[in-house]
Parts: sequence; structure tokens; C-alpha cells
Amino acid sequence: MRLSTIYSNLPNGFRRIDFNPGLNVVLGDIRDPENRDKSVHNLGKTTLARVIDFCLCRKKDPKFFLFKHEEMFKDFVFFLELETLSGQYLTIRRSVAEASKLSFATHPTPRRNLVDSDSADWDHEYVGFDSGKQILDGLLGLSAVKPWDFRVPVGYSLRTQSDFTDVFQLAKNAAGKHRYWKPYVAHILGFDAQLVVQGYDIEDAIEALKQKIATLRLELGAADIDLDEVRGLIKIKEEDVSALQAAADKFDFEINDSAINTEVVEQLDAELAELNTTRYSLSRTRKRIVDSLQAENIQFRPNAARKLFEEAGVVFPYQVKREFDDLVRFNREIAEERIEYLKAELELTSERLASTTVRIDELNKRRQSELHSLSDADSVSKYRDLNERLVAMKNDLSSLERQREALLGIRQKETELKKLKRELEDQNEALQNNVDQQGAKENGRYIRVRAALADLCNQFLGHKALITTRVNAEGHLDFEAEFLDTHSHPTSEDDGKSYKQALCAAYDLAIAKVLLREDFLRFVYHDGLLEGMDDRIKLNMIKVLRDLADQGIQQILTVIDSDLPIDSDGQKFSFDDDEVVRTLHDGGPEGRLFNSDIW
Repeated sequence: MRLSTIYSNLPNGFRRIDFNPGLNVVLGDIRDPENRDKSVHNLGKTTLARVIDFCLCRKKDPKFFLFKHEEMFKDFVFFLELETLSGQYLTIRRSVAEASKLSFATHPTPRRNLVDSDSADWDHEYVGFDSGKQILDGLLGLSAVKPWDFRVPVGYSLRTQSDFTDVFQLAKNAAGKHRYWKPYVAHILGFDAQLVVQGYDIEDAIEALKQKIATLRLELGAADIDLDEVRGLIKIKEEDVSALQAAADKFDFEINDSAINTEVVEQLDAELAELNTTRYSLSRTRKRIVDSLQAENIQFRPNAARKLFEEAGVVFPYQVKREFDDLVRFNREIAEERIEYLKAELELTSERLASTTVRIDELNKRRQSELHSLSDADSVSKYRDLNERLVAMKNDLSSLERQREALLGIRQKETELKKLKRELEDQNEALQNNVDQQGAKENGRYIRVRAALADLCNQFLGHKALITTRVNAEGHLDFEAEFLDTHSHPTSEDDGKSYKQALCAAYDLAIAKVLLREDFLRFVYHDGLLEGMDDRIKLNMIKVLRDLADQGIQQILTVIDSDLPIDSDGQKFSFDDDEVVRTLHDGGPEGRLFNSDIW
């Protein structure tokens, strides 16, 4: 894919730029003499790369200039037109205000202006950011970078000044883990990236296991103890607990009895109270019967009755004489019958009273016995002591069991750790074999990229450079690119800023050149590439860039006019007019990318 056009809905704020399929120059014209010696001019050369990056689904970041100064840029809607690998054109629309929404339109002809378009012009309109990225990834079809999406190679193709410090690691990856960028570099150089990823995965798994083992050792405390010793101690402690538990169970039974005794005593008290009431009642009954028997003998007084009848017989002598005899006889019969009844009742009451008394005596004895058991405080104290020892002993046993489980866990994790380390060794060996194979594979991508970079550096500087790849002590790939002297020995030239820039550009262009026939990006943006170079090298580089542009590699080069070289005729070099796609200057706000003052 190549850049075709970039424009906005506010042309007075951001002017349209139509890119060439070959070399494109964004020229900075420093008109103010006071700015000529400054390293930063704030014209917008680097900012243009950032706007392109924004259109290509750069993730929203509050530190990004469009959002850091959102009040200034909130009304901008950007349109980036791309030429796809199929020869079609694809326009991406993204606004600052709705940065999470993306729209895509495909069309057969270039240079369309879709600012005033309607919904019918868009194949996908206002789709969510993540979905939009996936749609764009599919539309671009960069199969050469799979399984990575288009954002990864875009990062290398938009190389700004801060990305010229390392050939392989971009500035945005400087603070991240190597696994975020080394697998892609390995892939793009032709190595088996899966082996690289597996190495990091295994290393992460090893680190996680080490953390788990450390946690388990922490649970063991400072005890220097092994599994066999713990198992022996557990066996001994289990026997101690069992014996103590048996003793406690016995005490427990007695304690349960005590609980029962309390209940029994209460029941006995209730029964005794009832029996005492019964006995009292029976005693009273018996006394009344005895009193009745004694009273029965004197209850009828015959002499008094006779005197009464004699006095009555003066009036009725014959009748009274006969009735008195009948009365005495009747009374005697009644008395005898009542006495018999009272005697029977007395006997029955006496028997009940006796049995009640016996029962009361029995219950009193039992109550005394139960009360004696309840008052055995020494037994309760012993039980408590025994129970406390049992609890402490069980705690010790639990602690030993936890130690055993921790040691078993450590043993298992250490076994897994050894297995993972063996896997890592196997993976390292496989990765080393892969590096060796690619390094010896004629016409392999690695060999071709290495050759292309050496050739480009030779054309730039008259020195070849060498890419080397090795498996380090940790089992990960290390990539290095360095210049060679005339005897093919490494030099320190790449330590210098300008030579490092040349090396980074040569790498980007070497990748683009080698992958020119594959589904890969066809553009490279190099910000300030010529800065700090001597004129001979600048002229060499411009020639190489033009040659590569003719081969189909689109390049966007930003340069300050003061960095333009002086040619062999003593004339200041100038790019062709059709190569300069935008001129920026410091002569006023209208000269800057956004036609505005510096923010």
C-alpha cells in the first residue's frame, strides 16, 4: 500500500497533500535567520507523520497532540487516501471529536474529495475503533506480516527522529518488553517467529512457577525441613492426637453424664415435691381416720338417749319403750359398719403412706448421689486441660499437614519447572537451528535483507553494514546492525547519530525492497533523514532514494532547506518540483502544517 492523498474538512487549517508514488519531499524553508541554528523548528514535518499515523488507527492517547490541544483541533476531520496492493484506492475518515469512529470508502480512481460525501459513498461508516481496525486490516491485505496486523509495520514505516536511535527497536517499544517487538522483527527477517514467541511464553511460565514455589516456601516459614521428615512427624502426631482424643471422649462422656445428672436432679426435685405433698395429704387423711375411729365409740351415748326417752315415755310409755330399743340396735349396727369402713380406709392409707415414704427415701438418696457427681469440679478441670492439649496438638498436626502439602506442591512445581527448563533448552536449540538454517539459506529472506542492507549502506556511505542475529544466554534473539570497514571488520560508526540514521533508513528500505513482491507496505516515511550528514553522503542517499522510488518504493522524506547538500558543481541541490509535495516555512502561521501559531 502507498499513501495517495491526505486532506481535511478545514483546508485553511490543514492543506491537502497529494503524494507521488515515488519520492515525496516535505521541505522546510527556514526564512528567519535566528532559526537556522535551531534543531527544532516546529514547522510540522514530524507532525505530518503523526497525522498519517492518526488516520491509520493510532490508538487515542491524551498526550497525542490532537487531544492534548483538543480545543484547537476538535473541528478537524482528516481523510487519508491509500493506494492498496490491488490497485484500488481506499479513503479513511477519522475526526478528532469522534476519534473512536472510523469510516472507509473504496474507489477505483485517486484524488477523490470526500469531505462533502454522503453515506452512500462510504462502504463502512462510523464503525467502532476496534472493528474499524479489523476492517482496515482486511482491506489492506498485508499477508506478509501475518499474524500481526498492519499497525506493526506502519510503526517502522513512519520513522520519526526519535526512532533513529535503534535499527530494530522503535522508540515506542523502548520501555516495553522485548517480546512486543522481537518476534515481529524475527518474522520480517525470515525467522520462525513462533519459536521466539514460545521462548517468551516458556520463560513467563518458568517465572510464574518460580513465584509459586517462592510463595509455597513462604508458607513453610523459615523451617528447614524436608518432606520425609514432615511425614514422620505427622504420623507421630496423629497417634498422639488419637490417644488424647480417646481420653477426651471418655471425659466427654462424664461431662455428658453431668449434664444428664442436672436434669435428673431437677426431675427428682419435682417428684420429691409431689411425693411430699402426697405424703402430707396421706398423713392428714390417716389422722382423720384415726380420730374418726376414736370418736365413733363415744358418738352415741345410750344413757343420755335413755333419759330422753324416759322423759318422753311419761306421755307415750309403750311406744317410746319399743322405739328406744330399736334406736340402740340401729345405732349399734351403723357404728359397726362405719368402723369397719374406717379401718379398711386406714389400712389402705397407711399402706400408701408407707410406700410413699419409702419412695421419698429412695429419691432422696439418688438425689444426693447425683448432686455429688455434679460437685466433682476437679474432673471438669481435668477435662478442660485435656481438651486444651488436644486442640493444641491438633493445631500442630494441621500445621504439619500444611507443611506437607506445601512441600508436595513445591515438589510438583519443581518437577514442572525442570520440565519447562528442558522445553526451553529444546526451544533454544530449535531457535538456534532456525537461525543457522536461515543464515545459510541462499535466497532466503534473511540473506536477501542482509545483502540489501549491506548494499544500501555501501551506496550511502561507501561502507557495508552487517545484520547479525544470535541467540543470547536467555534463549532470546538479539539483532544487531553495524558498519564494516574495508576489511569487513565492525566499526563504531553506527554509534554516531547521522550514521545510525543512515543504518535505520537502510534497514527500512532493505525490508521494503526484499518484500516488494509480497503483500507488504510500499511506503517509508523518514523524518529528517539527511540531518547531520555530509554533502557526499546526502547526495548518495538522494540518488539511492530516487532509484528505490523508481522501483516502486514510495518514500516521504522531510528535510530542512539548510540540510540540502552542495553538489560537485558547487550548486545547492534542489529537488524537482514534482518531488516536493509540501513546503513549510517559519515566515508566519500560514507556513506551518496547520496554518497556525506554535501550540
